[in-house]
Amino acid sequence: MSKVDTLIIGGGITGLSVASFLGKEEDYLVAEGSNELGGYCKTTKRNGFVWDYSGHFFHFRNKDIKEYVMEHIDTEVVEVQKITDIDYKGTIVDFPFQYNIHQLPSKDFLDCLVDLYKVGELDNSSFKSFVKSSLGESISDKFLIPYNEKLYATDLDNLDADAMGRFFPKPIDFGDLLERISSKEKFISYNDTFIYPIDGSFEFVKSILKRVDENKVSLNTKINSVDLEAKVAYTDSGEIKFNKLVNTAPFNVFMKMCGKEVNGLSSNKVAVFNLGFDKSTDIESHWRYFPGDQVFYRIGFYNNILGQDRMSLYVEIGAKQEEDINENTLLIKVLQDLKSSGIIKDQELIEHQFIVMDPAYVHINKNSMKAYEDWCNQYNSQGIYSIGRYGSWTYCSIEDNIIQGKETANSILDL
Repeated sequence: MSKVDTLIIGGGITGLSVASFLGKEEDYLVAEGSNELGGYCKTTKRNGFVWDYSGHFFHFRNKDIKEYVMEHIDTEVVEVQKITDIDYKGTIVDFPFQYNIHQLPSKDFLDCLVDLYKVGELDNSSFKSFVKSSLGESISDKFLIPYNEKLYATDLDNLDADAMGRFFPKPIDFGDLLERISSKEKFISYNDTFIYPIDGSFEFVKSILKRVDENKVSLNTKINSVDLEAKVAYTDSGEIKFNKLVNTAPFNVFMKMCGKEVNGLSSNKVAVFNLGFDKSTDIESHWRYFPGDQVFYRIGFYNNILGQDRMSLYVEIGAKQEEDINENTLLIKVLQDLKSSGIIKDQELIEHQFIVMDPAYVHINKNSMKAYEDWCNQYNSQGIYSIGRYGSWTYCSIEDNIIQGKETANSILDL
């Protein structure tokens, strides 16, 4: 049996951040079940194209975290003024939808305006109820509900009103909206600019990894089960005795590792096509949202971020967790919808990559929040944590994961 002070399950951004903030001199082990680090933050370079597992664009709000991550990046990083829009029945509307309804056809604009004016008391009983009661029936039915149901692959009544936290727009003042429309004031979001390394998002992982003792990282080390009382983790290659533990694997998977049962935790999966074409495009967007009948809910243009002369896309398709996905059948449908939406004109597909992220977006509801809170109340005081987007079953940014990694490392060091 091997022994370690802190066992970290998972070598993605969150797990590596914990190790980096603990410091190389501390006694820890990062156990990664696959043969690569990075989790979903990986990059593929193929035939001149640079693709991630999906779009990973950093929107730093914390100056210290930005400096921490950027200090050891060895490649050029571009800072981009974000251009995002929505394909609404063939009309291209600036994002966010609710602040740009004046760009809709006149009848749709009036429907949205009238319904927004009628908004009354907030209904926080579900995500769908919150959306409708805060932004009106028309804005909800034309964009927010169909788009998010494509993304989450579930009825939005299954999600908590605060399922997306700060990432979802709060209720807007009717007078403020009219003033914005009349003054043509552009809506500025928290993430109006983003940065991206020209060699892909894995450069962020490499930067964090430089603060980690790689002798304390073990690839192909899958944790099969964990005895939280005895503080022993079991792998195919033997047992690991630990004093403290940080899990970053999906919370429901970790619960099974620990022999515990948590019902009602659900999520979707997302199929991603990275597509490389032989020619450029005149579209200037960095990514575009699709609430309509297209099979995808969002596409992004790597070529517009990196200044490349050939169109390079990521295409995201939400699916239920139990749904079977056939790559070839889905690719045909994706290409058809890209063509009918005017994304593909005379371009020819010359390279592609197919990825399935499972889980992708977790379904946050009162049951999931209570299950996680109860577990934390029982185990955090014992130096046992489950953190990160999946480990804490939440919706957050990569920056949030790094901050949580720092806070957890500090808690461990204080024990």
